[in-house]
Amino acid sequence: MDYLSEASEKSEPNNGPVLLELQIESQDGKPPTSEQEAAFEYLCANANPIAKATLKYAFQQCKSAYYSESLPELSSLNGEKRDIRKRLNTLDGFYELVEPNTVTILADHKNKVSYIAFDFRTSLDYEHGFSILTHRRKALNWAGAGERGGGPPETISPEDQELINKSIDCEEHYLELVSKVVDLKSAERLAADIANVETESKALINQTFLLFTPNSPQAQKRSPILGQRFSEFQRIWKDCPEAAKHLNLYLKKCLAWKNSRP
Repeated sequence: MDYLSEASEKSEPNNGPVLLELQIESQDGKPPTSEQEAAFEYLCANANPIAKATLKYAFQQCKSAYYSESLPELSSLNGEKRDIRKRLNTLDGFYELVEPNTVTILADHKNKVSYIAFDFRTSLDYEHGFSILTHRRKALNWAGAGERGGGPPETISPEDQELINKSIDCEEHYLELVSKVVDLKSAERLAADIANVETESKALINQTFLLFTPNSPQAQKRSPILGQRFSEFQRIWKDCPEAAKHLNLYLKKCLAWKNSRP
């Protein structure tokens, strides 16, 4: 798809009124809930700031997800196409690539106001489009069109949050210990502590695996720590094989450790 040619046909973004289909989630054909009515009234009273927040969020997500693959680099262009490419890097230029078509007031709600999802068609992804989840004036998440903007964020109980924090703290401590292994002497000194934290890590992972859903904030925080720990395992096997063999006596059941062997 030549997005630059398509954009060149539009001298100005469409900032005028748009007629959208309204959908209201309902169970068993029941009328809108009080939370959905509140969301509709809030939308009508705050349409402009909600639209701006939604489009700004969509622009940020689409630039990250689509621009590098769908649009040529600015440095490779000249003349009119360079000007168009520069314009598409602005919010007004982005408007030329998207078109809202559906508003869905979800059954899910927070603080007595339902979430709202806005669906868009886009030349960046004709097949799937995208949807943005909002609550009041804040854009929260995105997904493919018809996917409710990815759905409302999950509410985590204080008990589960405590487990999440404990698991992340454990992984940080685990990483700190293995990063201190530089030779056989340090491996001998730290082996028992590493074995203990490995046992604790496995227990916490079993307790919290449902809480660390993909792309959740907690998973995004823990995943880099696990990756760094795996890299430390590989470093030890490469640079300190005697230390690695010693630790292996303590970590025979650690799958990540065994898989890190070169």
